[in-house]
Amino acid sequence: MPSTTTGADRTKVLSVRLTDEEFEALTARAVEIGVGPSTLARTFIRQGLVGPATSPTSRRGPAHGSTLEEDLRAMVAAHTRDRLESRVAALERWVRDHDVSPVRHESSAP
Repeated sequence: MPSTTTGADRTKVLSVRLTDEEFEALTARAVEIGVGPSTLARTFIRQGLVGPATSPTSRRGPAHGSTLEEDLRAMVAAHTRDRLESRVAALERWVRDHDVSPVRHESSAP
């Protein structure tokens, strides 16, 4: 699969028409996995671009699904890690800029 890029690296937009049922199924699956429907659709497209040139019905087996889910989980984990690292860095900058010292709580034990 081509390397995962950030949203800023993606400059092309593809509009796809889906039936209500297709969109609902895509959205439900995306929520189940923890991503948005666009992210899931993009992952399906990327997976299809690198997959073997076989008929769609032959790629519906458990191996294909588990590979896709592993890719999605890795993508979500990387996204979550990047967001957390960014938020921690911002918090550390704020603490440094505001010269905040750690607060010590006194024990209320006798």
